Amino acid sequence: MSRSLIAVVDDDELVRSATVSLLRSMDYDCCAFASAEEFLLDQECDYKCVVSDLQMPGISGVELAHRLASREPRPPVILITAYPDTLAFGARDSGLVAAMIEKPLDSDALLAAIEKAIDS
Repeated sequence: MSRSLIAVVDDDELVRSATVSLLRSMDYDCCAFASAEEFLLDQECDYKCVVSDLQMPGISGVELAHRLASREPRPPVILITAYPDTLAFGARDSGLVAAMIEKPLDSDALLAAIEKAIDS
């Protein structure tokens, strides 16, 4: 597999570091961000996929997906959440996000969603 750069955006440090560790073990390059605002300030990298928590202080995962929709190239967004809500399902069903995965994360489901999103 070629090394694809993945952004992991989650305000929970334990979830963020565990997700980065998982992805790095599968030979992905990762950058971690504690908030959507922090991620949006990073204009240096061309992310192949963004894995974001749904519910965060400030900009939510759905709002982040909306903001990224206007970028070219538009990185696919995968939302992770312990509390799925109708707004998140609407974003997924509209194609705004590539996938939505519930916490606790199933590593196989996350990896499959990333591979599918990158290959799309």
